[in-house]
Amino acid sequence: MYDVIIIGGGVAAFTAGIFTSRRGLKTLIIGKDIAGQANYTDAIENYPGLQEVGGFELVSSIRQQAENFGAEFLIAEVSKVKAVADEFIVTAFDKQYKAQSLILAYGKTPKDLGVPGEAELKGKGVTYCATCDGPLFKNKVVAVAGIGDIAAEAGLICAPFAKQVFILSKTDRLICHPALNKALFRKKNVKLLPFVQIQQLIGEGKLEKMQILDLKSGHQMELDVDGLLVELGYVVDSNFLQNIVKLDEQEQIIVNADQATSYSGIFACGDAINSSYKQAVISAGNAATAALACYDWLMRRQGGIGLTSDWNQIKRLK
Repeated sequence: MYDVIIIGGGVAAFTAGIFTSRRGLKTLIIGKDIAGQANYTDAIENYPGLQEVGGFELVSSIRQQAENFGAEFLIAEVSKVKAVADEFIVTAFDKQYKAQSLILAYGKTPKDLGVPGEAELKGKGVTYCATCDGPLFKNKVVAVAGIGDIAAEAGLICAPFAKQVFILSKTDRLICHPALNKALFRKKNVKLLPFVQIQQLIGEGKLEKMQILDLKSGHQMELDVDGLLVELGYVVDSNFLQNIVKLDEQEQIIVNADQATSYSGIFACGDAINSSYKQAVISAGNAATAALACYDWLMRRQGGIGLTSDWNQIKRLK
C-alpha cells in the first residue's frame, strides 16, 4: 500500500514526487514514458535558474531528485483507476497498485497505434519511449512505427544496440529533417520498409511478429520482430479515470486553488488540469501545491492537523 500514487511521467509528476517523498510519504510514480511532450523540446529557455536546457534533460533531472528522496518510478500505462472504500486501486499493465491518495499529473500521453494485439503486448515488446527502452533491444530486431523527427530519433537511439532496425512508412520515405534522415539511413543496420501499414501485433507473452499490409500490392505479410517503438505523438486521454473526477468540456480535470479535484483524496496538476497556460514552470508550481495539499489531506485523515507551516518546521499534531 502506497501513501500516494502519482500518474504521469513529466515535469508535474516528478515534481510532485519530490514533495511527497520529502514529506515521508511512500510514493509510486507511474508513467507511460519519460518526459512526455518535453521530448519534443530541444531547448527550454524560460525555466527559472537555467539559461537553456533540453526537455528530456530537465525532466530526467527532476526524476533523479524524486528518486533520491525515495520515490519509486514505474514505466507502465495506467488503464484503470478505481475507488474502493478508503483506498484507490490503480491498474497498469494488468497489475494492481493500491494507495491512500492519488495525484493526476499525466498531461498528454503517447498515442497508440490502435491495432489488434497492441493492448495485450504493451510493455512486452511494444514501447512508446525509445530513450527509456531502446537499450533493452540489444542484438534484437526492432521496428519503428511513427511520424516525423520523433520516429527518426527513435531509430537513431535503437541503432547502436539493435541487430536490425526497420523503419515503417506508409509512403516511399520517412518525412523528417534532412539531417536526421541522412544520419539514420547511414546506419548499416537501419532499413526502410516503404508503403506498409501494421495490421496486427502477434505474440504469446511477448511481441514475436507483426502482420503488415503492402499498400501498393494489397498483399499481407508477416515480419518477425522482438520490439516495436510507437512514435505517433501525444494525446490527452482521461478515459482511464472512468468519470471519477469532474472534467470540463475539453476533458481537462477541474481543480480548486489547492489542486484538489471533485473526489476527496484525488489531486491533479500539470497540463491535464483546467488551466489557461501550459508551461513547464507552471506545471512544477501547481505540482508542488498538489503534493503539499495531498500530504495535508492524508495527515488530517489520520487525525492530525496537517501542515502547520510550510516555511518553518513541519509538525504532525495529534
